Amino acid sequence: MTRPTHRLKSDGSLVYPDGYAAAEIEVLPSGYYDGHDLAATEATLLGHVDRKREQLRAGVMTQGVGQSYAYSQKAGEVYDYRNVAGSLLASLTAPQRNARFPFAMAEATVTGDSLATVIARFEAGMATSRTKIAQVEAAAVAGKRAIRAAATVSAKQAAFAAINWN
Repeated sequence: MTRPTHRLKSDGSLVYPDGYAAAEIEVLPSGYYDGHDLAATEATLLGHVDRKREQLRAGVMTQGVGQSYAYSQKAGEVYDYRNVAGSLLASLTAPQRNARFPFAMAEATVTGDSLATVIARFEAGMATSRTKIAQVEAAAVAGKRAIRAAATVSAKQAAFAAINWN
């Protein structure tokens, strides 16, 4: 359905001219809907960027309420492990290691790998995820800036289409 093309002079409501006396109506000015179209297009495209960003993040990180907690705990264990002097690490008893590195020690127990191997695996996974998520975030931020900066509907659509998610 098309939009109204005229408005009533007395109350300003938008109407189609059929059935009204010419003296009661006036043609809408050129570009009357442009501002609304521009804002609506921008909002829609920005929403598409956000959904694509989340989709790509989900491909890198496991979703779930507790998963972000597990990731942050593992990151803390990696940081702690990398910043503990070797002599202190070697002097920790098994209960102390379990208390200090619960996620890594639990995985080491299940897999039979050493604490160092598990920490290295955590670290490698974090590096891979961090790199991919940083790329996705940079693409989303650049894309949103380009969409906001574009001055026409077609330019906003072109800015969205030009986002390089790789």
